[in-house]
This record gives sequence, structure tokens and C-alpha cells, in this order.
Amino acid sequence: MKKFWVLFLVLFLCTPAVASTIADNIDFGGHIRFRGYDMQNMWNHDDNADWDNWNMYRLRTSIHFKATPSDTISGFLKLTNQTYGNGVTNKYGQEFDNMSNKVFIDNAYITVKDFFGSGATFNAGRMNLMYGSGFVLFDGNSQFASTNLYFDGLKLSIPLSDNAVLDLLYFKDEENNRDEASSDDITLSGAYLTAKCPVIGGKQELYLLNRDDEGINKDIWMTGIRLSDKLECGLDYSGEAAYQFGEFDDSNDIDQDAWGYKLDLGFTLKDVPMTPRFFCGYVFLEGDDPDTDEKERWDVFYGGWPQFGDLLAWKYVNVGSANAITDYDKNWNEGSSTPGEAAYSNISIATVGIGAMLSKKLSAKLSYGLLTADETNPGVDDDIGDYYQLQAKYGYSKNLSFALYMAMIDPGDAHLGDDEAYEILLETKLSF
Repeated sequence: MKKFWVLFLVLFLCTPAVASTIADNIDFGGHIRFRGYDMQNMWNHDDNADWDNWNMYRLRTSIHFKATPSDTISGFLKLTNQTYGNGVTNKYGQEFDNMSNKVFIDNAYITVKDFFGSGATFNAGRMNLMYGSGFVLFDGNSQFASTNLYFDGLKLSIPLSDNAVLDLLYFKDEENNRDEASSDDITLSGAYLTAKCPVIGGKQELYLLNRDDEGINKDIWMTGIRLSDKLECGLDYSGEAAYQFGEFDDSNDIDQDAWGYKLDLGFTLKDVPMTPRFFCGYVFLEGDDPDTDEKERWDVFYGGWPQFGDLLAWKYVNVGSANAITDYDKNWNEGSSTPGEAAYSNISIATVGIGAMLSKKLSAKLSYGLLTADETNPGVDDDIGDYYQLQAKYGYSKNLSFALYMAMIDPGDAHLGDDEAYEILLETKLSF
């Protein structure tokens, strides 16, 4: 008995020190985000059809931990839960990551700096990959929309100089059945170079990426470049262009041959009240020419869900033939095997807008976009519609914010229906 109390006393005296040491090596944080949506005609342009009219609450909670046991080794873990209302299950009672009362592993990865003394940084596990403005590589777990963005896999970051890093990537978008006989995986691999030239300034990005979708025999390569900078005079710019090649459908010997680019230009008046920023942009995602043997349709690859605004993202969600995009592009989602993926393609977006700090805590942005199609069904007009967006955010405190998003698409002659689509989104978010 005496030995027991001695041991208890030792543990009691040592535990605070051990706990303190552990606490010194762990960072903790997270957020609570509560949204209210009112969306009408999100997939069609018919007021008489209510199946695509959503009026709901959406709650996302997330906590993350970062452990740093040494100067070169760390681990990151993020747990997330999201519900629409009280949660949704299928007929077997199974829960879904983005809709049910279910906590899932959002991120979990290990980081090793100076990997085996090479100076490179090694990452392994489940992580987000966000590059540039999200034009081609941002949203990994795309079928879950803005719930999570992760990939599972390996990244090796090799410093080529003080101003250049080369990332080598090998990730799974979808593992699906684990046996090789199934041939149903979706894999991302390739290289992404990020550099900052000390002579010309700004940021330069070059990439060569591959998306291999075994389920539909698609094996597409993409090479591209992005240049961006923010100058002291108030001018900022971003320009990105990419070319896709390889096999759109290897089983039928159909090659991929598609172009896409995204240009953004802004100017901020720094010395006037509210520091307004005027901006414009143009996006071109090629459509398929039915008169050729190749497939010219731009593949979304892993382009980010929010980059063209929330309402347009919902419009391009892969819900099959029920989506009104079939009015002018009957095969619009043929390159997407993932239900719920925002499969952007065959569209041009010309945008103008203004943003400003209306007060110390309140910011707002207003924009107009003209949407047109590159290729259409025979005899169909290319006018997709007019796209209006308003965003506002109020910083209530350092950790708490309130936000408003309003958007409307007034359909053009490319659509059979002529009823407007709109979205109203209210959000409050606490980060800690």
C-alpha cells in the first residue's frame, strides 16, 4: 500500500509538468458557422417547379489541433460536422459527411521539414491543396461542395531557391473500391511551381497536372501558367491560362484538346474615403465542337467551388439532366463522374464591379457578369444570362463576423425557361 501512495504522489507532482509540456506543443482553434439560405430556381428557370427551391438553415462546426513535438515535425488534425436542418440519412440509416449529424475527419496530416536532411518539406495524409485563385486546383472533395476541400495523399515541397518552391503531388480524389480489379479511383498527380521573381516582381506559377478518372476512362493532363501582382500604385492583376490534353475517353479513343483562361484586373483608390476598388475580369472555358473527333470541352479539374460566386456554383452542380444547362448544352456534364461536383465548362464570364470599405468594420462588393456559351445545341442562342451579385461583411469583433450574399441570374435566350434564379445567404461566423 505504501508503494501505491508513493507512486500516486509521484504522478500527482509530475502530471502538471507533463500537461504543461504537452500544452506548449499544441495549438487549438476552430469555428462555428451558421447560415440561412433562400434559393429559388437554383437548377432550372421555372417558378412552377419547387424541387430546386431551398429555404433552410445550414450549420458547420469545426475544431482543429496542431501538435509540434519538435522544430521539424508537426501534425494537424481537423474535425468537422455539418448539418442541413436536423441531418439526413439514406434508407439504410447511413449518414453523409456534408449533411448529417456526423463528425468526420476533415484534415489529418503529418509535416516533416528538412526531410532526411534534403531541405524539402514532406506532407502525408488528408489535406487541402489551394493554389492561385482556385482556377484549376482548389476543391478536392468536390462532391461535398463548400463543406470540405481535402485530398488524401503525399506532397513533397522542394525549395529550388529563396524565391521558388516546387510541389510534387500524388493524391486521391476518390479511392472507392480498394481492389485494383474495380478500376474506379480518381487520382491527382503532378508538379506545381511557385516563384517570386526579384526582377519583374509579383508571383509566377507553372504547373503540369494529371487527373485520372478510371471510372469513365478519362486520363487528362493539363499544363498552365499564372502571373499575379499587387502594386503600390493600387493596381492588382491576375492572369492564368491552361491547356488540357490526353484521353477524354480512352475506351473510345477520344482525345482531350481544350483551353481555358481567367483574367482579373483591379484598381484601388487608396487616398479617398472608403478606398474603393474597381475591378473587371474575363473567364473563358471552352465548349466541345461536335464537328471534330477531339473533345474540346474544358474539364473543371479541381477548380474551386466559390471562385465565380455561390449561385453560379450551384448552377453547375452535377445533378444530371435535371439541370437547365441541358437547354443549351445537352452533354454539359459528360466529363464528370462525381454527382454534386461543380462541373464548370463551356462558358464565358465578363465581369465588372466595385468594392469598398463602407466603414471601419463594414465592407461590400457589387458586380455584374455577362454569361455566354462557347458552343450550344443546334439552333440555340449563346446568351446564358445576366449575373448580379452583392456581398457585404461586418466585422463585429476580432473573432465574430456577419455576412450577406445576394445574387440573381436573369436567364437569356439560351434557356427554355425565363424565370430568374436567385440566392439570399445570411451568415454569422465565430472563429477561435
